[in-house]
Amino acid sequence: MSSTETGYPKNAANFKDLIIRLNTLGDDYQPPKAMFELKALEQLSKNAEDAMRAVSQVLPVYSKAVDDQELIFKPLNNLITKSFNYLKAAIANPAELQTAKTIADGLRGQSKRKVVATDAPASTASTKRLSYDSKVENLKRYIEVLSASKIYTPKESDISIASLQALLLAMENSITAVAIAKTPLDDARKKRHTIFYAEQIGLVETVFGVKNYIKASLHQDHPERKHILALSFKKMKQ
Repeated sequence: MSSTETGYPKNAANFKDLIIRLNTLGDDYQPPKAMFELKALEQLSKNAEDAMRAVSQVLPVYSKAVDDQELIFKPLNNLITKSFNYLKAAIANPAELQTAKTIADGLRGQSKRKVVATDAPASTASTKRLSYDSKVENLKRYIEVLSASKIYTPKESDISIASLQALLLAMENSITAVAIAKTPLDDARKKRHTIFYAEQIGLVETVFGVKNYIKASLHQDHPERKHILALSFKKMKQ
């Protein structure tokens, strides 16, 4: 389902313009289907406005959750770099250090091969979700390595194991918050898309039907024919 917010307002505005122009036709507008009658078109216009409003109401909650998540994850790279520098100065086992380095590089996006492999999803939101999930899993592994080393005891509180564990919890909570906020947004977007773009009964398909009737019923020189047919409606793909 497309999550873009463009296209809907323009289609809705042009649909209102269409209804206004059809109203001026009077007895010249007698469509063969009930769904093309003015009363049905006015209800469809209201449904479209309600659907857009529903998305607008839940979108800020999701956007805030995403913004909060980005702020939580933002310091991760610097903290891991600082933490690993301490580990390099303290650890003596090369194999143990290499294990930590592999995970640290994955956390900072410096490795050519991700530590936690994921399939590339289609949407940007899904890509970010998998990226954040990957960071959480790798941070868990990194903390386990630090704890097992027995010599990782930095004086700097921001890279202590306790602080990294607190960050891990905040990261996990942010992923949950985004997922919770995304569900009603996805539902609202799906309903909006259906109202605008469903086959045969959607707003745009209805307009195509109305225009076909106008082409058949109004003479070429009718003052409203050209204006009605010139109204632009674009159908978005799922």
